[in-house]
Amino acid sequence: MSTLWTVLGSIAMLGLVAPMAFMLVVFSGGALANGRVLSAVQENVLDVWLWLLPMLCVLSAGIVIYLHRNGGSALAYAWYALPFAGVAAYLVWANALTGSR
Repeated sequence: MSTLWTVLGSIAMLGLVAPMAFMLVVFSGGALANGRVLSAVQENVLDVWLWLLPMLCVLSAGIVIYLHRNGGSALAYAWYALPFAGVAAYLVWANALTGSR
């Protein structure tokens, strides 16, 4: 594993992807709540998504750094895809909430 790519990937996760994921949930959640009344469960799930997506970025960067320090292979960079899987799951949930197809 290259130190350069580990550092750049972690900076990208923490400095770019995490804030963008947070803003995605903030603005799309505001749009979801603006036009309809959400149930208490839906609001709670939206609150969880708000913090879960940035935490997935922190977790993935932490896992890659840990694996880098302990001799992991280049396959460890696949952990950087974890937040994008979370964003995809959020988008599926938000789309199902709106009833769109």
